[in-house]
Amino acid sequence: MSSSSVLRWAGARALALVLLTLVAAATAGGQAANQPPAAPPSPWKGSALANASVFFGNTSQQVLGADGRLARVDSAFELSAELQALYGEAAVDTNPRVVTKRLWMGTMTADFRPMAPVSTFVTATYESNLEKRIASRYSAGAGAKWNIIRNPTTDANLSLSLSAEKTTARDSTVHFPDERIARVSWLAKYHHSFDHRMEVTHATSWQPSASGKAQFLVSSNTQFQYKMNGTVSLSLAFTDNYDSGALTRGARTYNDGQMLFGIAAGW
Repeated sequence: MSSSSVLRWAGARALALVLLTLVAAATAGGQAANQPPAAPPSPWKGSALANASVFFGNTSQQVLGADGRLARVDSAFELSAELQALYGEAAVDTNPRVVTKRLWMGTMTADFRPMAPVSTFVTATYESNLEKRIASRYSAGAGAKWNIIRNPTTDANLSLSLSAEKTTARDSTVHFPDERIARVSWLAKYHHSFDHRMEVTHATSWQPSASGKAQFLVSSNTQFQYKMNGTVSLSLAFTDNYDSGALTRGARTYNDGQMLFGIAAGW
């Protein structure tokens, strides 16, 4: 074979290879163009939690709880809502069972520019609590939040707000008038992910009376979660709440708290 024939053969093979490459690229591009674009991630996030604690023996006690959360977050606005419920019964020896815990609590918060170093927010809460002898407690307020740490593994912030509150006591042998009070609220939150499975969340609030009276609320909540997969997690939570006016309304103690084991689902 002459050198010119070799060159023509090599040129034909190269041209065929280029044409095949162009056809494959055009076909792949056409298929990619025909495929629908990937949907952007939803700004809505939610979770549902069911938990319980059970004791038996001389003292039989069961506490069941549920917690649901829904939030919409972007750089300009964050809207979050939470509804919590607890119900407990207990009996000592052969005495009849009595209801020892019944709680409903709802919270709604709107945060403006939540990703900024300092943001402002408004919040509203509702509470009904058997242990604290509260038939209903409504509060609404506004404040500012300082984002101390915010990165992929850790989120820590501190909030200061002023709120107006109205509390109606449960029926008892003594009639208590509705209590209206203004409160200053300090709230510290911390969330940390140790890895892709284990994480901890803690929140502590202190709410003294804005008038300087010795009336205050203290709340502490710590929760550990272990992710079984992308959706389901095991949960261990410890909560403690202190109300300086609980005994005045007929409650047995200032505190009510519990440790609960549960399972959570998030989306």
